Amino acid sequence: MQPPATALPSTTFATDQLAQADRFEAWRSSISVLFDVAPLERGASPGRFHASVHAVHLGQLLLGDLRFGAQRFSRGQARAAHDGLDHYLVQWYRAGGFLGQHGDGSELRVRPGDVVVFDMARTQHTVAQDSHVLSLIVPRRLGEAACGSPGPGTHGTVLAADSLFGGLLADHLGALHRRLPSIGPAQADDVVHATLQMLAACLRPSQRTLAEARAEVHAATLERIQRHIARNLGTPLSPEALCRCFGISRHRLYHLFEPLGGVMRYVQRRRLQRAFHTLSNPAYRRLRIAEVAARLGFASEAHFSRAFRAAFGHTPSDVRAMAEAADAVRINPPPGTTTTSAEYADWLLGLMA
Repeated sequence: MQPPATALPSTTFATDQLAQADRFEAWRSSISVLFDVAPLERGASPGRFHASVHAVHLGQLLLGDLRFGAQRFSRGQARAAHDGLDHYLVQWYRAGGFLGQHGDGSELRVRPGDVVVFDMARTQHTVAQDSHVLSLIVPRRLGEAACGSPGPGTHGTVLAADSLFGGLLADHLGALHRRLPSIGPAQADDVVHATLQMLAACLRPSQRTLAEARAEVHAATLERIQRHIARNLGTPLSPEALCRCFGISRHRLYHLFEPLGGVMRYVQRRRLQRAFHTLSNPAYRRLRIAEVAARLGFASEAHFSRAFRAAFGHTPSDVRAMAEAADAVRINPPPGTTTTSAEYADWLLGLMA
């Protein structure tokens, strides 16, 4: 990613350079703008406590990457009523989680991968494990403009990691975090707009909000399914199996993959690309061609060979033989051969991965 000419404002806090005895108090001071914190046992030493925050200002939203040790977090009634925070806090627990209570005393549990939403004007008390959290702070006016007046039901909402909308929102937050180095002030407003639309679509999946965020929802869903396919090429990947896995209809699945030539053609193409890379890689030379076909979900070696030749114009045996010949040349390069040409060949093979 090309960095922008002007970077977004950011700030970093970490306890790793402090003495052990000072770490928790430094963290307490740092996080006090949002929460009161305490060790898990009253009067206990936090031990080898650790915490870090890297926060980036998107102009209208704040995105923070937090890591912290086990502790208690709280916003009591007096604090929630008087400290002036009028924001929503959206947290994706990449690791860790917590048990707690919120609002009227309702029990709350967040597991790894879940997304939770808090109204900072209301109370909460949680006991957190060691955790890695991506936090999005949304001013109330923007949250309500995107979602409508959320009402008491929004506070403490948990979107489970294995749910469609929990997965979509987590994927969006993860992608936003990865792309922060390439976002400059000129793009920040558009990024904020897309993020608010995704938040609205996932928290209130009405026809209106889904229509407004359709492009973002479709792109994120397609990306999730593509990643699942890439990780599971050797397993059954029928439309029925994908629909069950992602909780979508067959019609929607077909619509998502229509620009890519259809879902089954896409799966076949990815399997063939992986096979090409496997047959070209010396690390897999001991695998028989039939084993490569079976590992990648082909019904038979004959079917695999026909599909492979139709895709690449060579049989699997041809590709393996060419790779072995290229290896021999690389070990004993002829006069005039440069390492750059070998690198270029590796890049081409890498594109097939």
